[in-house]
Amino acid sequence: MQHTDKAIAEFEAWWDRQPHREQFESMKTQMRNVWVASRRELVIRLPAKPDADTFTRVQSAYWQGIDKVAGQAEAAGVTVRG
Repeated sequence: MQHTDKAIAEFEAWWDRQPHREQFESMKTQMRNVWVASRRELVIRLPAKPDADTFTRVQSAYWQGIDKVAGQAEAAGVTVRG
């Protein structure tokens, strides 16, 4: 699923939970576009990784944690750049 498709699906799920949403139906498309755009602009920048030759066990564990967080962020539809 592309980031845009995922953001639209998240918006639709959120929209369905809103009380009185029928009163705002005429604004739904505009609200969805803003929702999608806000997710597209969210980018997490990770620190640059050092050369593998300089890794210690502590550094290795640190970068494994960074990789795990990056994977979770990407799974949630957030752009991650390293």
